[in-house]
Parts: sequence; C-alpha cells; structure tokens
Amino acid sequence: MYRFFDSAIRPLLDQVRQLDTMVEVGAERGRHTGRLLPYARSRGAHLHVIDPDPLLHLRFREQFGDAATLHRGLSHDVLPTIEAPDVVFLDGDHNWWTVYEELRILDRICEAWPLTFMHDVEWPYGRRDMYYAPARVPDEYRQPYAQAGIVRGRSELSPAGDNELMMNAMHEGGPRNGVLTAVEDFLDETQRSLMLYTASGNNGLGIVVERTRLRTPRFARTLGKVARPRVAGRRPAGSSR
Repeated sequence: MYRFFDSAIRPLLDQVRQLDTMVEVGAERGRHTGRLLPYARSRGAHLHVIDPDPLLHLRFREQFGDAATLHRGLSHDVLPTIEAPDVVFLDGDHNWWTVYEELRILDRICEAWPLTFMHDVEWPYGRRDMYYAPARVPDEYRQPYAQAGIVRGRSELSPAGDNELMMNAMHEGGPRNGVLTAVEDFLDETQRSLMLYTASGNNGLGIVVERTRLRTPRFARTLGKVARPRVAGRRPAGSSR
C-alpha cells in the first residue's frame, strides 16, 4: 500500500478536516507505517498499528512515542477496542473472510464511517484468497488452497507462478473468494450509503467512502483525481455469495 501514499492516500488525508485516530491493519516491515507515522504526528493524530507478527524496527516506540500504539494481535480482536477511527487502512490477510469481517466490525462499531483504504483489490488477490495462517479462517469460509504460484489469466495454480511460497486458493473467482469480492459483498449488505473507488496499479487500491463526503467539493475533486468509482454490477458471473 505504501506505493499509493504520495499519489492517492496523502492527498485524501489532507482533505480530512478532523483527524484524531488512524488505524493500520497489517504492518509487516513497516514501509507504509513509516509514511503514516510522521503524517500522524504532523496532524496531531494517533496511529494504531495492528499486526499479529510485526517486523517493524524494534525502536518503534522510541522513535514515535505517544504518536502510535502497536497492537500485536489479530484485526478481528483489536479493531473492536479502538474507538471512533477517522481513517482505516486494511492490508492484512488477503482473503474474503478476513476483509469481509473487518468491514463488518467497522460497520458495527463506528457511528460515522471512517475513510477506509484496502490494498489488493486487483490481481492477484482481488478474486483469489491468500492465507497467511489458514487455520485462522473457519472451514466454511476457506477455499481449497495450496502452496503454489499464480499466473495471470489462469485460474489454476502453477509451481512457476508468482507468490509461489504463499498459501493461495486453488482457483480464481467464484463466491467468497478474494479481497474485492469481500468489499462488494459487504457493500451489498450494509445499510450505510457507501461508495467504492479504486486506483489501479501495484495490485490495486480500494477506497470506501461515505457518500456524504462527496458533498465537500475539495474532497470530491481530490478523490476524482486519484481514483475512479467502481460501477455496481460489474463483478464476474459466479462471484456473488
């Protein structure tokens, strides 16, 4: 997600008037965290970083002190404990169940919908699950998977494909499969008036916004420059739940 920070994320953050609480799900080595932390400090905001096994620099707290909190846990457990986030970044486990439940948690705990960014809404994981820890996903929501690679344009896995060391769903598309499918399924169910915008490249960036934000001309103009609205009804046949 860090590759989108300058082109899409920061321009939109600059348009958020009240920015007190930011949440990042999925930090790994902290490339995106390293962009968010100085920004949070400059805005007087607090950043919550959620990752069960972060690989961040050990001097994380020394460098940023009270500007951030590192939660070593799963997003489904930690998100409900964070009050009124203004902005959320979802870039953890790239599978339908994890993302769908993260969005449902936000729907349940937030009075106002936070500006929400999620990575990997395009190939390879827009329509295919990947599991860092397959056992964390309930059996009924876990696709058949294997440790094998992905080839663009092919549903079946290949030992010579990309991300061959990851646990990838054995087929692409279909119900409950992939990050983009999770977002679409959530938007189909929620009672909120939300829209999905996407920015292409670097595996794709999704942005879920409350429609009322679009009444602010500067925010709407900025969003229109960095992403395009996702037109409803374009999901491939067989991908609905």
